[in-house]
Amino acid sequence: MTSRLRSLIRNLFTRENVDRDLDAEVRSYAALLEEENLSAGMKPEAAKRAARIELGGHEQVKEEVRAGRAGAWLETVWQDVRYGARILRKNPGFTAIAVMTLALGIGANTAIFSVVEAVLIRPLPYRESSQLIVINETTPKVGTVSVSYPNFIDWRSMSHAFSQMSAVHSVGFNLAGVSQPESIMGDAVSPNFLSMLGMRPFLGRDFDSSEDKPGTAPVVLLSHSLWKTHLGGDPQVVGKLVTLDGRSFTIVRVLPPDFRALDKTDVLVPLGLSINADSYANDRGDRGDMVVIGRLAPGATLATARVEMEGIALQLARQYPASNDQCGVALEPIRAAFVGDLQPAILVLAGAVMFVLLISCANVANLFLARGAGRTREIALRLAFGAGRRRLIRQLLTESLLLALFGGALGLALAVGGIQGITRLIPDGMLMGATVNLNGFVLLFVAGLVVLTVLVFGLAPAWHLTNPDVQSELKDGARTVTAGRAQNRLRGVLAVAEISLALVLLVGAGLMVKSLYRLMQVDPGFRPDRVLTMELELRAQRYSQKPARISFWQRIRERVAALPGVESAALGTAIPLTGNHSRTDISMEGMPPLKPGSYPHPDMHTISPGYIETLGVSLLRGRAFTEADTGTTPRVALVNDMLAKRFFPNEDPIGKRFMFGHPSSQGTPSWLTIVGVVGDTKLYGLANPSRLEVYVSYLQRPTDEMQLLVRSGGDTAALISAIRGVVASIDKDQPIEGISTMNEIVTNSISTRRVTLILLAFFSGLAVILAGIGIFGVIAYNVAQRTHEIGIRMALGAQRKHVLAMILGQGGRIALIGILIGLAAAFALTRLLESLLFSVSAFDPITFAGVASVLAIVALAASYIPARRAMRVDTMVALRHE
Repeated sequence: MTSRLRSLIRNLFTRENVDRDLDAEVRSYAALLEEENLSAGMKPEAAKRAARIELGGHEQVKEEVRAGRAGAWLETVWQDVRYGARILRKNPGFTAIAVMTLALGIGANTAIFSVVEAVLIRPLPYRESSQLIVINETTPKVGTVSVSYPNFIDWRSMSHAFSQMSAVHSVGFNLAGVSQPESIMGDAVSPNFLSMLGMRPFLGRDFDSSEDKPGTAPVVLLSHSLWKTHLGGDPQVVGKLVTLDGRSFTIVRVLPPDFRALDKTDVLVPLGLSINADSYANDRGDRGDMVVIGRLAPGATLATARVEMEGIALQLARQYPASNDQCGVALEPIRAAFVGDLQPAILVLAGAVMFVLLISCANVANLFLARGAGRTREIALRLAFGAGRRRLIRQLLTESLLLALFGGALGLALAVGGIQGITRLIPDGMLMGATVNLNGFVLLFVAGLVVLTVLVFGLAPAWHLTNPDVQSELKDGARTVTAGRAQNRLRGVLAVAEISLALVLLVGAGLMVKSLYRLMQVDPGFRPDRVLTMELELRAQRYSQKPARISFWQRIRERVAALPGVESAALGTAIPLTGNHSRTDISMEGMPPLKPGSYPHPDMHTISPGYIETLGVSLLRGRAFTEADTGTTPRVALVNDMLAKRFFPNEDPIGKRFMFGHPSSQGTPSWLTIVGVVGDTKLYGLANPSRLEVYVSYLQRPTDEMQLLVRSGGDTAALISAIRGVVASIDKDQPIEGISTMNEIVTNSISTRRVTLILLAFFSGLAVILAGIGIFGVIAYNVAQRTHEIGIRMALGAQRKHVLAMILGQGGRIALIGILIGLAAAFALTRLLESLLFSVSAFDPITFAGVASVLAIVALAASYIPARRAMRVDTMVALRHE
């Protein structure tokens, strides 16, 4: 609105004056618009027509649209776009702030939605993947456990709810014939595995059923990545040989690039070649590292399959009570098996960024309302000229759409960097092999966000600013450029909404901070600093005998311990916090026979002398293992404090004996004597309780897979090359895998909580900043509105402190209402965080109170700056202010 037009209508105080002069004022405003269009470089006829269209009520234009003249409607839309762009260009500060605010909200949502799409939405690369169900066994003591192979055979023959079942047994191989020995992971699967999944071959063919039988020539399927990296992507690879564990396997197929198994998979081999070489092939009680995947039969559902499988489990428990008593089944869709505990964290973050977007929209809506106050008379004149309200709302929404498009484009650029940051933040394997990127579906989501933001921040201001009360608006405009009380109320409501949303996010972040702090205070039962770990598995045939294994492990430990910078070195099958441990039943000497399934079922670790000292586990009583505990001496064991207190609460456990298994399972019991008690360790995560543990000496019970632990006096990374050299000097074909420090293992064990906290804290901080800006904008605009009033108050004797209290009181009222609403919303929503919290209630009063206090301080600080400005108002200037 120009000053010339403002002077023309300044004295229009009465309805009679408005009725008499309105036509003249409209003509004057139309002329001003035409002059403005001419100055923008438009031709005279186009400038005149554009002025009519911008006013929105010319009868000729309406008739053209009704008559269906080609391009008439499109011309009005294009004119709206040009006019909106010109308006935004004339207000660069407003445009830049609004675009950046929207870009932050849209960019954050796009980055998180890319993760949601990759993990929770993107179809799995299987035919009708919703029909694939992962099946495990359960026990009362442990929960979900692996599947017994004989039970799988019975399931497959007895089930009608599944059209197919396939067993998947995790295996590992040493890959030879490459520049450096490498340990690779794979799965031994039933021959029907790939056909059940519906996977098409990339190169070659599927397994043949005859290749699953012992004695046949071994065959292998390679992953696409292994084929590319180790075999150069040779298209003629099918039929060639690859050496695994010293045996030649014929390559019969290359898997598709998008193939995803439940764990990292480099190769697939027939199940029969692996299972028949192990003891658990016929041992129903031996539950190796096996899972079963089934495809639902036509008409079957997960619920009906669960009922049927529970019935089969009860039948097997009656038939085989020694191994299956109290054993159940657990069924879940294959996507749930991929996602695991990641889904709650992703959904929480998705909700958090949506809150950030809503706060951004509220901020931009407030900006629109503030700017719209200066356009009140323009809009009133358009309405008086005959423009329909819908026509003006469309014009204002066009401006909103342009802002949203600019914000969306900038948000996409921010999202690219955000995705890269998130994927670096998330540990390897946490995304289950999914690739996070900006694909077509994500771009469609961004387009939806743009439309949503237009509706959220554009519709309410447009609806309010096109109030059809023309006379009232003109008379208000005659007095001063003001948005009126209704607009102030709407701006206050938006600020309250920002405070409420920010409080919910901040409460969630506060709970996560407190939870993670308490989790980090948990004693893991060992000292992780300066400890390096790596895994070695002796798969070659020359290590099939116990003496060869013992000799290898002894030489490794002695030579590594002698390296410069090494304080101690040890071996063990147990690495706390990894969750990869073996369990077995034990029987205490003198304990009466128990029902199957009722025997103690501790985790069992095979360790070398020096393990307790190297890992930093406390020795509470007795002694640790020594080199004298060999296969020719009485068998000895260590137990943890929990086991000692449970079975020997008022006795000294040293000298007590136990055996593995049940007394009835063997003729002459093979007793182990307890020689020491050690502290409890957190085997399955800091948030999980400690379990019963027993330790045996590798010299008495050698195994082919061990973790090498090295405690360094300095930098652990500097030892890796030297350790590789030691291993190569003993066996040049022996690979090393899983190199990590214990500190990294501790960090990775809480990775889901840590990543969630970092991102939630970032989004919460952004929300608080935006909310503070929103309150500042409301109060600052209100101070500008009330400058004349403040001048009168001060002229009548009001003290500056009273003015300060008045302005702070307004900000305080907005903050108080927002905090109360936010506390109620947080109380209802924080229960969604319960699965991510540790030792903290979702309704923790200290967190709620602390967050409310922080937001109250932010609100008062945001109100204080305009309040100080109000205190410094010059009375004479204020009295002349319009």
